[in-house]
Order: sequence, then C-alpha cells, then structure tokens
Amino acid sequence: MIAKRIDRKPEIRDDYANLGRYIAAAKEKGEKLDKFWIVNCDAGADLKDLDTALIEIEATRTLKPGIADKTYHLVVSFHPGEENQLTQDQLQDIERSFAQALGYGDHQRVAGTHINTDNFHMHVAFNKIHPVTGRCHTPRQDFKTLAKIAREMEQKYGLTVDKGMTDAGAERNPVSRKARDYEAKTWQQSFERHVVEHKAEIIKVIDGASTWAEVHEGLAPYGIELKKRGAGLVVAQVDGKGRMKASTLDRSCSLAKLESRLGPYAAPPERNKANAPPKKKAYQPKPMTRHPGQNRLWRAYTQAKKPGFLGRVLHIRNWKDYLLAEAHKDALALAIVLTYKELFHMLDEATTLQRRPYQPPRSMAPALKTWLSASAWTPPETPWLKRDLRDMDLKADEHGRVIFPFRDDKGHIWAVRAMDGQGRTADLGDTDKNITHVIDPGGDLAREKAAYGGPVIITADCLSASVLHKDTGAPVIVVPKTGHLPARAADVRLHHPKSRIVIASPTRNLHADQAAAVAAGELVVIDGIQAQAKIVADLASKRPVAVNPVLARDMGAFVEDALSLDDVLGDQPKTGRRKTTGKDKVDPIR
Repeated sequence: MIAKRIDRKPEIRDDYANLGRYIAAAKEKGEKLDKFWIVNCDAGADLKDLDTALIEIEATRTLKPGIADKTYHLVVSFHPGEENQLTQDQLQDIERSFAQALGYGDHQRVAGTHINTDNFHMHVAFNKIHPVTGRCHTPRQDFKTLAKIAREMEQKYGLTVDKGMTDAGAERNPVSRKARDYEAKTWQQSFERHVVEHKAEIIKVIDGASTWAEVHEGLAPYGIELKKRGAGLVVAQVDGKGRMKASTLDRSCSLAKLESRLGPYAAPPERNKANAPPKKKAYQPKPMTRHPGQNRLWRAYTQAKKPGFLGRVLHIRNWKDYLLAEAHKDALALAIVLTYKELFHMLDEATTLQRRPYQPPRSMAPALKTWLSASAWTPPETPWLKRDLRDMDLKADEHGRVIFPFRDDKGHIWAVRAMDGQGRTADLGDTDKNITHVIDPGGDLAREKAAYGGPVIITADCLSASVLHKDTGAPVIVVPKTGHLPARAADVRLHHPKSRIVIASPTRNLHADQAAAVAAGELVVIDGIQAQAKIVADLASKRPVAVNPVLARDMGAFVEDALSLDDVLGDQPKTGRRKTTGKDKVDPIR
C-alpha cells in the first residue's frame, strides 16, 4: 500500500466540486468506478447524493474566503489482486484511519475506489475547512503519518507490505517523490537520480573550488549549473528542464554555506555551442527497466522519437508508452513489460521463484489477447490429465486461459505460455533461451537456502506440471522445450545433490533419457492415468521411519515396549474379584 498527497499545481484553481465529480466519474482512460461514499455530509452518503453534498461542502468552504488551498487530495494505491480481497467496509475503515490520523476525522470528504489498467487505488478529497469550527487544518509532516497508517492497515488486513521511511532499517529513497513519480510514469531515469548517482564527484568539484567560476567550470562536464532561484540554489540542467534543490543534494551546497566560503553568488557564464566544454557526464534519458534484451528496443525508441510526431500521432511520450505500444507486435517488449511490472510490485526483487497463480498486469491484457488470438494452439500431449483449472489452484482470465511466464536465472521474463481449460497451449517470446517456469510456493529451491533434499519434478509439459504439483506438493520446474531437459536436470543436481530428480514426460524420447542419466535421476513416462496415479502415490506417500530402541535410549529418549495381557495381570487370578491389601487402599477424594 502506498499513500501520498497529490499537490495542486499553482496555476490550477482549487475546485473541490470538480475533484469530487472526477472521483465519482473515474474519467481517466481505462478507469472505472468501483466503490463510492461520502462522509460527514447531511446531504447523504451515496453516489446519488453527490450534487447536494458538493453544494453543502462549498457552503462550508465559504467560511474561509481568503484561503486559496482548501482541499487535501489523498491517493492510496494497492497491489494487484487486493481489490478482490477488500470489502467496502474494510476500504471505508482504511479511509477513516487515514482521516483520523491526518486530523480530518470530523471533516467533510468524498471518497471512491478506481480500477484501471495498472492498479487499484482509492481517492479521498478532504475539505480542509471544519464544518463546525470553520478552521482550516493542514497536517504537518503528513508523509510520516501516511506511511505509519499504511503499515498498520497492511498488517490489519493482510495486504502486501511496502517498505517506507518509518520502517526500522529502511533506507530513505535518495530522490524526491516528484522524481519517483516521473520514473513510475515514464519508466525512464529522472534527472534527479542521475545527479544523485554522481553526487560524490559533484561534491568533490564544489568542495575543491575556491571561486564561483571554478564551481561552474568544474560542473560543466556534467551538463549542470548552480543557479540562484528564490532564496536558494538549484542544480539545473544546462540544455533541459531538469532541476533540483542544491541543498537536497547535500547540505554543504546551500546558498548560505557556499556564499560564506566563495563570496556573493556569481552566475555561470553564457556559453554557446562553440566554446562549451564537452558534456561527457551529462544527463541522458535511459530506461529504468533492466532486461538483458532491451537494447534493441531502446535504440529503436530513441531513433523513432522525432519531436512531436510520436506524441501527436501515436500518443507515445516516453519509454513506457513505447513498450506498451510495441507489446502488441514484439514479444520482447511484452516480456520487458511483464518483468518490470512484476518487479515494481514485488517486496523482494531478488527472488526468481514463481508464486502461483501468476496474474499479468491489466495493461497487458489487450496485447496478450492480440498475440494469443493469432497463435497456433497445440493440443495437450496428456489429454487424460484434464482437470478443472480451479482444482489445480490456477486462476484463469476472462477467456479461460492461464499464463505461465518463463524466466532466466535472474528473474527476467523472456517468454510466456498460455494454457486453456482443455490443456491446449500457445507460446510467445523466445523459447530457445535457457529459461524456466518454477512452481515452488514454499521456496524449497531458493538458492540462498540450504540444499533441498526432497523430490524435484522436471518436465516440458505445463499441464503435467500443474497436476503433479497439486497432487504431490513437490517443486516442479517447467522448461519450454524437451531439448532443455538435460541441461536443467544437470543444474538441479549441481545445486541440490541430495534431491530425488524425476523427469516427467508424456512420451519417452532421447532428451528425457539424457536428462535422467546426467542427473542420476529417474524417467517417468506419463502415458496414461495409471502412470500418473503411480508417480503421484509414490511421491506423495509418507514413508515410516524405523526406530532403533537401543540407539534412541542411548540418545536420552524414553523407550518402552508394549505390555502383554499377562504382563498386566501378573500372577493375579484371571477370574473373580481381586483381593486388596492395605497398601492398595487409597483415601477417597474429598
């Protein structure tokens, strides 16, 4: 969960009614209104009461005619799938918790949740004017409050946790929220992040200078200047619009500290292209995505990005727009988007294990539909394994398909395989690479753990993989082609030398035989329901462990043999009442 205040641009008038209607209408492209409610208005609490409620709120706002900013706009973003997890009562409780923590518990507000192509989020428009006292309330250091409540709500409702600055041990993000928002919208590195990456070099240049002229000369290769803005300094891009506060880069770069050392501020000299020094370390846009195959697409993007044309005709303004547009016809673009979308939302980006079921981002639904509609679908090699997708813990999309992403060892997606309810499959992407789909919810095969010693199933058939994992609980590794079986089996044997490796194949073939041989494993040909049942019974059965009483006693365990009936009765007569002695008598319980 990520909660943030949306700042109003200075040139835009504060218009609460317009914001309230925006929340109710979900006007952004691809968005739709999910839930809506109104709080602390006598007009009502439902969507039908909106117009009357807005009139009531505007009447309250007239109590403070001299204040220009009377609206606090909060957006709370959730992770994919959480829209199905949270009820309206729970969403209202989350909204109420933020309101009370910010000091807006008694204030009028309009709230609604939107579902769009990228994420599920909630808008809350608070009227900063109290309806009774007429006071205008603006919370201080609200970013800390928002982070604190977000962590509490994540824990309360079992939501995915996002690390924030209030978390113990969490490092503060080196760039501002504005820079992070730019990177999230464009998938390109911000100017501010570029400057921060060269911080040590830039500070060294500034600290080593004895005059303002030396500062400007030393910063020229970085394509930046220190310019006076208001009462302070900014680090500004020479040939662009990028800028950031100099004191944000480092406190030693504040105007007061530099003037105390260098004298009154002196502006950088005017330069033309003829006398300008080379900008070897100047900011150049580069992708935030980290996919090994993206260079080809990035070059195509930079070459095709002619001023005005892409934005005007194709509505492509940045790297993210370009990838989303190319995903319909380029499988690599689709793979990059799937990888980056997933890593952007994952708490632990280092993991390469697939947690079932996989849900592609909504923004990829049109591209996947285009690909799969034009793909040739292959019938299953194991039709007898046909099973309801829900029975295999697989969640299908609206077209009844399940997506299996294939990744390299670093987690980058290179290809995907779709499987429908009949077990038919269609591939898109580069399936010739050394990639796998791992079904291992327990993380048994994680490299950072101790070597796993249980069974591992390796197969090239997604239907077999899903059924075998569901029925046995064993980790399953799926390779895109049978030719990849030997290399993958050898890799598993190397990292898990004590594991029992099972090569599962619908038919006996050379690659399956080789895989079983190189891994010292076994080949199981699943050519019928009986063969499938046999391997399931074998892997899922619990083998009893033999106990050595002598060894157990030596190790300090208490071991007792079972007593026979004669041992119990001893020399007592087997009939009649047993005679008691004084020693046998016990006092009654009082």
